[in-house]
Amino acid sequence: MADAAAVRAAAASLARATSPGSDLCAPFRDTFGVTGAAVSTLGGPLGTGTVCSSDAESSRRDEIQFDLGEGPCWQAHGTNRPVVEPDLVTAPPSAWPAAAVALTEAGVTSVAAFPLSYGRLDLGAVDLYSDERRDLTDDEVDQATTLACIAGRSVLTRALDALEAGDDSLFPTTFPREVHQASGMVMVQLGVSVDEALLVIRGHAWSSGRALREIASEIVLRRLDFS
Repeated sequence: MADAAAVRAAAASLARATSPGSDLCAPFRDTFGVTGAAVSTLGGPLGTGTVCSSDAESSRRDEIQFDLGEGPCWQAHGTNRPVVEPDLVTAPPSAWPAAAVALTEAGVTSVAAFPLSYGRLDLGAVDLYSDERRDLTDDEVDQATTLACIAGRSVLTRALDALEAGDDSLFPTTFPREVHQASGMVMVQLGVSVDEALLVIRGHAWSSGRALREIASEIVLRRLDFS
């Protein structure tokens, strides 16, 4: 169980993290003793993207879920409930099979995700990744859920401050520009809808073990043609 003093310190740190560049991830990683943490926004007014990650590997693990359109972050966001999976290797969840395989291949043994929200606004999710088996207690799940709400307030404050300042950099589009361009090109190549084109691109990225953005870039540069 996480130390109560550590949880209070994490809460205070997250409440202060309202300026760009301030760390929202270390309080989660250090308090719960996980390998890494990431905070992401998922759709809605803030778009889809990683707000912060404790390390490059955690950022890549978030990106896997973005590319596939499924995973613990999406489940936590969609259900507004914590998702705790202590053993992806021997007991993978049925809710997101592709993401479970991809995260396991990326070295994840345990993962937990918590809704990133503030009031009635559902903003995204907080992911906690462990390379070794890590089963959170009920108290830790409650603590992490509370901390995720505090982080949600800070993320929203950052975004609103940036909006008032005329800076829209904290409001990413759901997919990078090249992904939209690539989807349009594949739509023409295959004579399918834009949603089906995106599904084809996602599937190719998944099967080749590469990031969605890399595949999209190759399509836009006409190095990859599905026709």
